[in-house]
Amino acid sequence: MNIKIESIPPSAYPDYRLSVMFDGYKWDLQAGEQSTISDKVVLLGQDEMTFLADHAVRLYNETIAMEAALHKNPDMVRKLGISEPMTEALCNCNYKPEQHVRFMRFDFHPTTEGWKISEVNSDVPAGYPEASILPALAQVYFKDYVQYGNFGEIIKARLMRLIPSGSTVAYLHDTHTVEDYQILHYLGDIMETTGYKSMYASPEHIQWENAKAKGIGGIVRYFPVEWMEFTPHVDWIGYVNAQTPSCNHPIALLTQSKRLPLVWDDLGVDIPIWKMLLPETKCVNKLESQDGWILKPAFGRVGEGITIPGTMSEEEEQAVYQSAISDPMQWVAQRMFQSMPVDGFHLNVGVFVVDGVYAGCYGRISNEPRIDEDASEVPILIKERDKCEIFARRHELKYER
Repeated sequence: MNIKIESIPPSAYPDYRLSVMFDGYKWDLQAGEQSTISDKVVLLGQDEMTFLADHAVRLYNETIAMEAALHKNPDMVRKLGISEPMTEALCNCNYKPEQHVRFMRFDFHPTTEGWKISEVNSDVPAGYPEASILPALAQVYFKDYVQYGNFGEIIKARLMRLIPSGSTVAYLHDTHTVEDYQILHYLGDIMETTGYKSMYASPEHIQWENAKAKGIGGIVRYFPVEWMEFTPHVDWIGYVNAQTPSCNHPIALLTQSKRLPLVWDDLGVDIPIWKMLLPETKCVNKLESQDGWILKPAFGRVGEGITIPGTMSEEEEQAVYQSAISDPMQWVAQRMFQSMPVDGFHLNVGVFVVDGVYAGCYGRISNEPRIDEDASEVPILIKERDKCEIFARRHELKYER
């Protein structure tokens, strides 16, 4: 694989760190004792980037096809670990894809068998400024390496096509955390440059009338669907039935579940790329042995609850196993792949696709095979400016109002 991980020059790192803080929306500078602003940068060859971008788009198309099949199939949806009320609401809603913006992030890992994916973040993936601003800030330090893809610019164009000009966009998040706010503030700022107004709020603050959010032109949701169902005072049915342009619509929950591979053979959908890149997946209660398998919560995020050997204590691993056995519908078992370290780090490349178009990527690195909330977020650059520009034009999509 043509991948390297190199460092920002030490003399330049203080200025780079300040730029990331003030221009890159990275306000929470510490996670415990660890800085959230790494000096590392991932450098990819063009062939690697071509593979990631092309396969992410193909994965997106396959995921949308599975989503459409699940939309009217409540029996299959129940097997995903989704509650009965949510299943009924999602399978009966009048969802029209053309009225909403749809985006996903696919998590790729270099392994001893080539690139593999661990999952799709189909509902509320993170990494907006990391896939937009960080590469631009880093590329000045690496000759012949450039940014490829800008999530912020592409998502802005898609939102502008659907949201009435000059209206208010509601950015919904957990209002108790700075991290969520900074991610959405980036989108709010770039939308405001085109005349939109911003409202940063909790989902409970939105009121609905005739399936439209009152006083709101569009919704960008950074609050998981399954959280809304159990959060007091949130009218989550309003979001499911929304005609207000949304990004993402709650229909995304159908393919957010890690149990998706357990039903895909019954959906009548051709998904060769998913089957090629995702390790074998099983119900927890069908495992004969834990050897060679990891357990994952059906709706886990940022690596939480994943039992990768050597990354948690035996007591923690047993606690997860007992939880999975007692409630198997909320867990899944996935065959473990062998992560291939790059320059001493384990790497996850999150590749964004917006409405079927490649939209940028960013990396997370860790000293261990487990990529979780303690991993460092790093920009990704691609080799050779001239070839990169030719490659970019091949994927270019014109966004017209």
